[in-house]
Amino acid sequence: MKMLSVRLDDQEAAALEALCATLGLSRSEVVKRAICDLALAAGRRPFGQAAREQGLIGCFRGAPDLGERHQKHLKRALRAKVAG
Repeated sequence: MKMLSVRLDDQEAAALEALCATLGLSRSEVVKRAICDLALAAGRRPFGQAAREQGLIGCFRGAPDLGERHQKHLKRALRAKVAG
């Protein structure tokens, strides 16, 4: 296991201590989790980019605004089902 020494100013030290208290974790664990989160974020592609690369955008049929106006579309579908 490797050891790391980090210099923190007063604000950074206070923020670290507050995180430790809030999360109930040691300083080492908070720093380890932050490193993992940053590493994952650096390797992630935006969802839209990944969907485009996989050919998912534009391959579905239906209302293009379903995510924004789902209540309207649900009501319309229920009315059609009851009427039909």
